[in-house]
Amino acid sequence: MPGKQEHTALKNEDGGEVNTNTSPPSHGRNARVRSTALYRWGLCAAPLLVFLTFWGGQSARADSPYASSCHAEQLTAAHVEVELRLANHAHNTAEGRGVMTVRVPRSWEYAEGLLLQKSSVAYRDALRCLVRDEQEPGRPPQQYLREYEWRSSDPTVSAEPDWVEVEYPTIFWVDQGGMFRVGPWEVDVHPGQWKLSLVPPTALVAAHWDSVVVDLGGLEASSVVPEPSTAGNGIMRWGDPDRPQEPGSLLAVRVAPPWQRAWAAVSGRSAFLVSNKIGQATWWVVVSVIVVVAALRARRRPAHTEATGLEVCSSTVLLQWGVISAVISLTFLPPQYALLSQRWMILIGFLVGWALTATARPNRSVLLAASLVAAAGGLVAGWPSLFGLPQKLSSPGTGPVHGLAPLAVMTAAFLWLWLTGLVLWIWRLACEGGLIWPPTSPWRLRRVGSVLAVVTLLLLGWEWWTQDRRWGRASWLSDRAVQEYGWQHRSFLSEHLVSYTTEIPVWCVAGTWVLTGIAIAALLRARDLAFPVPRAYPTRLDLLLIAVFFAVVVAYRQGSFAGSQAAAVLWLVLDIAGLYALLAVGKRWGVLAHRLEGSGDTPRLSEAITEAGRSDLIVRARRYRELTDELRDMGPGKSEGAASRHAAEKERHAVERELSGLHRWRSPTGTANAARPWLPGQFTVMDVALSWGPHARWWKNARRAALLAAAFGLPGTLVILWFSYQGEQTQWMHTAQDSFGAPEMIRQFLVWELTVAGAGLVLGALWRLLPGRRGATRALSLAVVYTLLVVLGILGNLLTDQPLGNWAIAICQMLLVLTLTSLAMDADTFRAERRLWPSRFGLLLSIYRLRGFSAQIAYVLAQLAVLIAIAKFFIGPDIRTMKF
Repeated sequence: MPGKQEHTALKNEDGGEVNTNTSPPSHGRNARVRSTALYRWGLCAAPLLVFLTFWGGQSARADSPYASSCHAEQLTAAHVEVELRLANHAHNTAEGRGVMTVRVPRSWEYAEGLLLQKSSVAYRDALRCLVRDEQEPGRPPQQYLREYEWRSSDPTVSAEPDWVEVEYPTIFWVDQGGMFRVGPWEVDVHPGQWKLSLVPPTALVAAHWDSVVVDLGGLEASSVVPEPSTAGNGIMRWGDPDRPQEPGSLLAVRVAPPWQRAWAAVSGRSAFLVSNKIGQATWWVVVSVIVVVAALRARRRPAHTEATGLEVCSSTVLLQWGVISAVISLTFLPPQYALLSQRWMILIGFLVGWALTATARPNRSVLLAASLVAAAGGLVAGWPSLFGLPQKLSSPGTGPVHGLAPLAVMTAAFLWLWLTGLVLWIWRLACEGGLIWPPTSPWRLRRVGSVLAVVTLLLLGWEWWTQDRRWGRASWLSDRAVQEYGWQHRSFLSEHLVSYTTEIPVWCVAGTWVLTGIAIAALLRARDLAFPVPRAYPTRLDLLLIAVFFAVVVAYRQGSFAGSQAAAVLWLVLDIAGLYALLAVGKRWGVLAHRLEGSGDTPRLSEAITEAGRSDLIVRARRYRELTDELRDMGPGKSEGAASRHAAEKERHAVERELSGLHRWRSPTGTANAARPWLPGQFTVMDVALSWGPHARWWKNARRAALLAAAFGLPGTLVILWFSYQGEQTQWMHTAQDSFGAPEMIRQFLVWELTVAGAGLVLGALWRLLPGRRGATRALSLAVVYTLLVVLGILGNLLTDQPLGNWAIAICQMLLVLTLTSLAMDADTFRAERRLWPSRFGLLLSIYRLRGFSAQIAYVLAQLAVLIAIAKFFIGPDIRTMKF
């Protein structure tokens, strides 16, 4: 799953230019301005450079030596139990959880070290002997680095009079090809076969391996060596297994994974990588092509007789962004980019980042700063030998590393450049597109540069913290005393820093759909304002733009199936088709789509309502409510005596005649003697008023609904975000060691808020086209389309045996937000009466009638009850032990 920048000439709403420069500055004044801008930029960048220099210059702490031998001869009496359980069902990738339990005699040389603090040298050295191979003299400690080994908790140590027991838990995921070590297991992953080998640590080769349990979690074993003692239901057990023919391992299990897990495990390999990347790039390119075509049509076919200046400006900026987004997606998403060397990835990223900033039309000081930043960072990537770096920028781990400062400066420059380009494009789209009117002055360096420098520093600090935690996890049992530990630590950080730099463009591209949504919304606003008289409906081109907006911003998009996004473009087609299907239903069942009844060719209700007639419609709707209240009070049995009943009946007939008159429409010809048509029998004047919405222009209805949905959706967004990170026990563990962990949390919050706000915008824009008499019905129809698309994704997840995710909460939140938004829109339709009621609740009570409004309240409460029930299910204690 870009903004506006700086002009010296700004456009007003009529398209004319407003020159902000009264006279050209002198050459000397230009020099002083540039000098001041560079000085301010230097002040902003100085703290960052100081931090990077300090970070790059610091060295790893070396602990004092402890032991060079594990005294394996003292561990022949040790007892070992091993358990490995694979989780296959309802997982994106197969998950393995292992536990190795070792009981060593207290007479062992280093047994007491296990009882010390976990950060002590003695503890690490003792545990290293039990779970790692013994270090050979003079050999780098690479065999101790277990980057693919995760732990949900620290090892548990318990002591007895004669024994010390250690329980060592591990977690791993089969999400990559090749071989890696996890605990005592060696995992070798190939497309059609996985091999799990139990390789004892050197010090425990002669120990008693009392029990080995392997639970394949529904996977099928193609071969097992040696034969297990017992087997059943996919669980195999060995008791003190014999040595197999293969040297170095106690047993080996070959697994034939299903196609879903086989694809997910090797999705990074050539053939799968090509299909995955092509699928991602196709989605973005198709979106870009559609918006470019729509922008060209908007320029050739303006909304009214002649294109306004705002319409031309907004269509131009949408066209430019569509081309730029296509170029960016074709640069970083196709497989060719992933197959380049990291150095060329970074050089291309600097070039595209600078172009992104330059095309946003920044102030000259910002453009100069961006050019200098790109040149400085590109110099490190282009000529690494000038800074003592190898040609690949990072050491392969077999030699010294000459500091991290140049790489840190390169990464900071890269990050600042991309952030600047995206922020400036967002500003440009909002200003030139007309969402911010009148447009403000262009952003200057002191405004954008300093803020983004702080953001860059925070992101880089998070990257350093996470990678240091990853190093600690991977190397926590390494020997700090060896000479190579320090440079290997720096080598690890440098490699991941370079890798992080190459991932920045892809992470940024994944969020550029927000800019596409902003550009589409800006053009929709400009086209609606082009009409001097408000239109009832969006035009055909506007409907296309709304459908694309719905597909890009609102609708559900499946991330991947079996590790592949090859079918990503299919979701774009389904999303657009789903909205058009809803419009087809509304064209048949919508209130305003019906024609007035009467003789001759009567117009549709949408054509019969004008700007002047709308006020009369609201007045008649209010009178309709008053008369229905009077009519209800005139029920039978409320008058005594014949005369009183006769008077009441006459009064009742008078009210009924007035009610019938309210449903008569003004003559379309405007002549007094022409026959007046009337509303269709199944609709009342209240239905027409509520279907029209609170504003005369459909864009104002859209804007109002978007603001309401964003406010109503905030609690639900927090709930979904909480469930996203609380649902899995290992989610926080991954987040704390992910370079984009904390930034991704912030982005996910913004994504959900923009999704519900975008849903409100679509609801308001199509308010007069959706089926239903009341707002809640219109909200339900849009939520049904959203839900059907989610259901298609669920079917795909079931087919590929993936987790279903938080779809139930997402659907409930969308329905609840749209329902509350629709109720508020109905209340806003009669906002002129707001001063007559003590609260908005009282106004709604009058609009819906007591009985009808009770049904609305019951409907909302039912949605809340479902949401609470789902929340209790996911929060409850039973969910932690359930297997999906």
